[in-house]
Amino acid sequence: MSTQENISALESRQLELHAIIESFTPHAIRCAILSKKFSAQYPEEYAAFIAADEELSANELTLAELRAAREAEAEMPETAETETPAE
Repeated sequence: MSTQENISALESRQLELHAIIESFTPHAIRCAILSKKFSAQYPEEYAAFIAADEELSANELTLAELRAAREAEAEMPETAETETPAE
């Protein structure tokens, strides 16, 4: 898979993770209003939230590395185009 394809796949996954995290918002708001702990009221959702958040953070680091690699690739001259045949 090319660097750009890896970036695209991770960006898609990031969108999925954001959707997972946002799906817990109504329960989190309810807990905040009632001064309850989200982790105590909805332990399974809280565990899924933590897992999604951790994956999201790890993916951000990987995306930064991939984007830097893509940038470095773009700055590298194409050897086939710049080399001249030996005479």
